[in-house]
Amino acid sequence: MNRRAFLATGAATLGTAVAGCLGRGSADAYDVAMVSDGFVPQSTVEVPDDAPSWVPRDVPTLEVTVGDEVVWENTGARNHTVTAATQRHAEVEELLGISQDGGHSHASFLPEGASFFSSGDFENEVAATKSFIEELNGGGVIPPGERYTHTFEVAGWYHYFCIPHLPAGMMGNIHVRE
Repeated sequence: MNRRAFLATGAATLGTAVAGCLGRGSADAYDVAMVSDGFVPQSTVEVPDDAPSWVPRDVPTLEVTVGDEVVWENTGARNHTVTAATQRHAEVEELLGISQDGGHSHASFLPEGASFFSSGDFENEVAATKSFIEELNGGGVIPPGERYTHTFEVAGWYHYFCIPHLPAGMMGNIHVRE
């Protein structure tokens, strides 16, 4: 075998092996990947100037339409959660020991008529956070390779976060259009 053929075969084999190790599923099978300390939507949009003032401008934002199911997949090696942020978000930050000066504080509002969502199907974000803190394996955890889905039935803006990685800024937005 000549040197070029050997190198080409080796590169192809290595590429296939690395892809097999990194990929836990098809990128088309989920809308938002959960990696180390971040949410990575398959496509992102800018938060427009006319969005409510409580919507963070500097976090990944996915846009969908009413009735769409959003799939989050943990493509990383750490446990994550998906939890809607609400008016009670300051309580969550206090539970997690986040300083109100830390830049994460803000009250989010679910659109009128929208239901709260969280991995683990908790009643609210405070209950989800307490469960995560108190349970040995963390309530609502999405282990590596697993998924969480939620169908958005009400148009508007949604802000969400990962409980254990909120201090690192793991947050995202969903804009649901008619």
